[in-house]
Amino acid sequence: MTENFEESDISVAILHDRFPGIGGGEKFAIEAARVLDAPIYTMYVYPDTDIPDDVEVIPMRQDKYTGFLSRRILGWKNEGSNPLETLSVAMDMTDAHPDLLDYDVILSSAPLSKNYVPTTDQRIVHYPHSPPRWLYDLFRDRMSSFDYPGVRFVLKAYAKWWRALDKEANDYVDTFVANSELIRDRIRRFYDEDAEVVYPPITGDWRNEGDEGYFITWSRLAPEKRIDMIVEAFTELDERLIVAGDGEQREKLEEMAQGHDNIEIRGYVEDIESLVAKATAVIYAPKQEDFGMVGAEAMMAGKPLLGVDEGFTKYQVNDGDTGTTFNPNVESIRKTVHEFEPLEYDSETIQSVAEKYQYDQFESSLNSIIKGDVDECS
Repeated sequence: MTENFEESDISVAILHDRFPGIGGGEKFAIEAARVLDAPIYTMYVYPDTDIPDDVEVIPMRQDKYTGFLSRRILGWKNEGSNPLETLSVAMDMTDAHPDLLDYDVILSSAPLSKNYVPTTDQRIVHYPHSPPRWLYDLFRDRMSSFDYPGVRFVLKAYAKWWRALDKEANDYVDTFVANSELIRDRIRRFYDEDAEVVYPPITGDWRNEGDEGYFITWSRLAPEKRIDMIVEAFTELDERLIVAGDGEQREKLEEMAQGHDNIEIRGYVEDIESLVAKATAVIYAPKQEDFGMVGAEAMMAGKPLLGVDEGFTKYQVNDGDTGTTFNPNVESIRKTVHEFEPLEYDSETIQSVAEKYQYDQFESSLNSIIKGDVDECS
């Protein structure tokens, strides 16, 4: 086991973009803070965000972003699609907080924190979760959604300028770390940089307690998660489906499920582990998922994963061993569920494959990278 940072003379701080809530990026920052015994510096914490008591989170520009008037201009909107807020956070990251100068290593979490300008002897380890997708692999998709040529031209110019800023900030990074092999490949393609892979930590009491005859899917109910595709597929299947989670598509999903007794929209479920423990299998169809906590959690529970054949989800599925893949359309989902034979899968085999997602693997890998980065440069 790598030397624990509580016993090390290496000082570490985590720099995270902002805390608009507790999503995947924020969970990573929190767990990294626990492993490294480090404080988290962030631009702001959105009101009513529940920060764990055992983690120190230091907002650097709280009033600027959450004040009564400024929140209407710089507030977190539509899951980060406020360009003024994004630009402002990136610019504020350059000087961030004077106390950051006292740390040997800065673990910058999420894309905008990369803009922090370090001192000469500071080391920067960057865990971006992904290069900004609207600038790179999803650029054409995003531009095609704007019908007016004049607007599209302005947005292309803005994206070109922002892409230059994004790549310029790579000069401050000593070590890139990816959350999956897929993100490692994106970092190589778009940044021409190598990256080590450290999977996000999977927490929770994931277990297998048998099969009570239902399929389950859960996530934030947003369009890119394509829960509506799964629900539509089950409207013409006899199998039961439980959907857990909340978000902008919940009302739409509830309307789709009306008249179909085999489909249940549960909303947010606090003890999702117990619901998964008794499921037949997990079904998951996100659009080009960067990592996919749901897939990893399903495998930790020893449940077969029926996953879409794209993004990192397709890397998580070993056909015939841990689950099976389907194409991103309704008919393929129906065919996959109809042909699925749960008795062909062994829970212990699935859990053995999922050992790479265990918390102690995350802890050991992160410690090694942070300490190793300092040792190489000392």
